[in-house]
Amino acid sequence: MDHHCPWVANCIGFYNYKYFLNMLFYTSLTCLTIVCSSYSLVTTVLSREGLDYKISFYIVTSYVLASVFAFIITGFFFFHLWLIHKQYTTIEFCEKKGSDDLFKVKSPYDLGTYRNFQIIFGENPLEWFLPINPNIEGEGLFFHIRDDLLEQLANKT
Repeated sequence: MDHHCPWVANCIGFYNYKYFLNMLFYTSLTCLTIVCSSYSLVTTVLSREGLDYKISFYIVTSYVLASVFAFIITGFFFFHLWLIHKQYTTIEFCEKKGSDDLFKVKSPYDLGTYRNFQIIFGENPLEWFLPINPNIEGEGLFFHIRDDLLEQLANKT
């Protein structure tokens, strides 16, 4: 388990992280589509005189809420992409990043950006944004670590 997410009322972890990221991606894309496609309607409502104020209020309020939600969800999605890039879980980012262990410098599981994304989304980049075939290599019990870290550990023994 990585953490319990109250927004989706479920724990986000090894088996459902790809689906969580897909949900963030499609939610972000949908919100941005709504914001971009509604822009002309909002500008028309704001420039038109004599329109019922209740309708204007509803449209402008909906647009502002959609814009704020799009900003927050898109930022949250990009934060998780950054976590994948660095190969951190949310808990590792929050707790271990500030400690003096291996995570202080670089995650021991960071295998490079492309490989990190393959570990989460699967081998085929064409399937990354589809909710199919997550990579379940290691069954959530065994994880690859950096080659340089393996060498350091071998040299110590």
